[in-house]
Amino acid sequence: MKRLLTLPGNYLLVLGAVACTMGSVITAFSFTVDARLLVFTWLAATLLISTFFTIWRGKALLVLLLPVVLAILWKLPEITEGAKWVIFYITTEYNKWLFVPILFSDAKLDANALTLFFAAAGLCLSFLLSIAVCMRRSTFLTILFTLPFVFLAFVLVIHQPDIRFLLGLIAVYLTLLISNSLYPNDFIKRGVAVFPAFALAMVVMGVTFILAPPENYRREGQIDSLDRLIRNIVAQTGLGEIKSGIGWPEVTEDAWRFNTERVSISDAGTRFITDKVILDITANGAGSFYLKGYSMDSFDGRSWLSDKRHSPTNTIGHEETQSSAMPVYVAIVYSNMFPNRAPPIVEMTIRKIGDASENISYMPYYSVPHWQNAKSYSTDFYYIEDSVLYIYEEVSSYFSADNLSIYSQWINSEGRYTQIETSTAEGLRQLAVEAGIDPDADRAVVVDMVAEYISASARYTLSPFVTPEGEDFALYFLRSSRQGYCIHFATAATLMLRALDIPARFTSGFVATVEKEAIGKAIELTDRNAHAWVEVYYDAVGWLPLEVTPPAPDSGVPGGRLHAGGGIASMPQRPIDVGEDHHDPLGDGGQLGQYPTTPTPTAGADGESDPDDALGRGAGIFIAVFAVACILALVLRRLITIKIREKRFAQEDTNAAVICTWRYISRLLRRMQAPEEIEDLALKARFSQHRISGEERSEMVNYAEKLAHEIRRSKNRFGRLWMGYVRGLW
Repeated sequence: MKRLLTLPGNYLLVLGAVACTMGSVITAFSFTVDARLLVFTWLAATLLISTFFTIWRGKALLVLLLPVVLAILWKLPEITEGAKWVIFYITTEYNKWLFVPILFSDAKLDANALTLFFAAAGLCLSFLLSIAVCMRRSTFLTILFTLPFVFLAFVLVIHQPDIRFLLGLIAVYLTLLISNSLYPNDFIKRGVAVFPAFALAMVVMGVTFILAPPENYRREGQIDSLDRLIRNIVAQTGLGEIKSGIGWPEVTEDAWRFNTERVSISDAGTRFITDKVILDITANGAGSFYLKGYSMDSFDGRSWLSDKRHSPTNTIGHEETQSSAMPVYVAIVYSNMFPNRAPPIVEMTIRKIGDASENISYMPYYSVPHWQNAKSYSTDFYYIEDSVLYIYEEVSSYFSADNLSIYSQWINSEGRYTQIETSTAEGLRQLAVEAGIDPDADRAVVVDMVAEYISASARYTLSPFVTPEGEDFALYFLRSSRQGYCIHFATAATLMLRALDIPARFTSGFVATVEKEAIGKAIELTDRNAHAWVEVYYDAVGWLPLEVTPPAPDSGVPGGRLHAGGGIASMPQRPIDVGEDHHDPLGDGGQLGQYPTTPTPTAGADGESDPDDALGRGAGIFIAVFAVACILALVLRRLITIKIREKRFAQEDTNAAVICTWRYISRLLRRMQAPEEIEDLALKARFSQHRISGEERSEMVNYAEKLAHEIRRSKNRFGRLWMGYVRGLW
């Protein structure tokens, strides 16, 4: 049977479309599946189904689809569970961008169920694609059946399919277009031409892949502005609530200030940037520096509240100051014991300009904490390249076991920094277990794992929706909304650490970036540089900072890592270049280390920064190369079509030449009527036993060329391009 000649090409196209379509969805959302089982299932199912449709080409085979699907679901109910998880996860991801309902919130993650679901989905898709390819050889139907799946990852979400699957799917589309153009009127030959057409398409896609590698294609910066536009439209239509941030910071026409009494997290909507200058700093070293302003410890389920018991005049306040100074003492001892590895010292002058905050003294890590009520003040601090816990291990024998015993006993007995609602703690502990976090592990290990989990659990945006009334913020943030800026991430991390009995607190301040060429010069810090992070308590060394906000285009998180070893943020996170004028903040203990300087530009900690130029260029290159590839494919297709048409018109068999010419005329005329004498020639060539003369063939060919010329002249520029390059008529 001649149809069997088309089976290899049909199988290749159907299998390629199924694998690339399902693969794009799986890789876009990082679903955990057994790839070997999927490949085996798709190979076997696609071969069976495409063979049936190639040989019988009967639409009646579609009636088999429903009973087959029902039988599979009856025998493998896990497929339904996998489908629920996929729907739950995708609607959850959409909810980061749009206020959409989250479906099947009780779904459970099961890798085996996910694998079975995608295997079944590929089986159903094979039925549909076999109709499009084996029966109709239709590019349009192939796109119609596959694109909705791929489109799931292109609806305002940050996820991106593996670009190789996308290129493979486009190659399938191009293969159908090229093979259909080579033999527009011969179904069998179109099937046979699949392999050379596919080879040509793969060459085009391969060049695209080389010129635009996947690491250069990112969408974060490109779609963020569209995200804000849609959110504003949603807010105006009443589908979601967007409002300005409450309490962090407070912005009025006359003043800008941090609210040290109450920071509302659940009601903090869009954070608007004013670009008001708050501080300026002058430093003799380059890098990114965290300037701590204040911490808050009591959370009522929606807001952070201050605790008056921590005033500098009481005993606990004194002990807390000592705990904050402990890392500096560790650095001094380490510098004395290992002078060749001594951390460098940076001197910084801080001047308040537009800050109206009360009782806040901004101090960089790791400096000796001291109150500064002046508008301008200077301080020295250490740059600790490794974590404080790491260097403490090397000098721990120097310190007494009761260095922070009074304060540690107070924290551990009072439970002040592990205070959390019971229902919230239970929910967060459950999430931690599902994430593989072992609460019994070493504290530094647990802190690291919590930081990684929180930073990966939500998308950074300056315009999140508010938490609905009655919803627990932390659980709603991690399970449903999964969107926010630094105060949301810091709050969720603080509460999860507390749920695991690790003392932690919410901290606010500024992140300042000093470039090498700006050493010794005044640098202005605006409200874009305001930031929030977490402080974690360690009995040996006191309070240490932890960064949990993900490094998004406008999050402004400096450095290439979220936290250093042991869960401690390396503050600052860039190598320091210190000038010649430096001194020990505590006298003669510190010694200057030599570190190369490699600063890079960084945006403000929580402000809107421009999209990364490299990422934008990568996306631009991909779009440009893809457009050029499509144009070249259309041009090549047109040239091949013209050559084949000329060859058919001039073939020795005049009857066949006239029939080919009539088919071309029919495509030109579509629903219009051809002259009677031309139609008679076509009928004579098709059904008469007489041979068409050369003059009759010339008459037919001349009419076709004249008709094509007249139609071309009657079309506008777009029509001429469409009929010439897309339909291949001239």
